[in-house]
Amino acid sequence: MPIHYKLIQNKIRSDKNYGKYYAHTVRQGEVSLEEVEKTIQENCTAKASDVRLVLRELYDTLKKYMQDGYVVDLREIGRLSIAVKSTCVDDPTEFRADEHITGFRCRYTPHGERVHKNGQPTNTIERGLLQGCKAVETPYYPKDEERG
Repeated sequence: MPIHYKLIQNKIRSDKNYGKYYAHTVRQGEVSLEEVEKTIQENCTAKASDVRLVLRELYDTLKKYMQDGYVVDLREIGRLSIAVKSTCVDDPTEFRADEHITGFRCRYTPHGERVHKNGQPTNTIERGLLQGCKAVETPYYPKDEERG
C-alpha cells in the first residue's frame, strides 16, 4: 500500500515559500499492538502471547539501556537513544542541571547504508524501512481547505 498525501498551500506569510503547495502525509489510521501481534502470529510459529512477552521484555530492556546512556542498535530497525533538552547559558560554570535541563527526548534513527558510486561513498544514505515506498495523492475534498 502506498503512502497517501494531499497538497496543501503554505499560508505562513513570513515563510519564503508562502503561497506555494507542498505534499502533506495523510495517515491511514493506527495499528494496535494486538494487530501487530496477530500479524506476526500469522507469519511465523510464534503465538501472539509469545510476541507480547518478547515485546514487553524488549521495552523493559530498551528503557534500562537507554536510561543508562547507551545507544541501542536494533540492526534493521534502527538505533534508539535518549537525549537531554536544556536551556543555554553564557558561561559553563553557571550551568545547573536542576535548573537548565528542561527534559528528555527519545531519538530514533532508522537503519541505513551509505550509497557508493563508482566505489566512492556519497552523502546519500538508503534507509531499509523506506525501500520500496511509493506515494499516491489522495483525492481533493473541499473540506480539506477549511482545515488548512
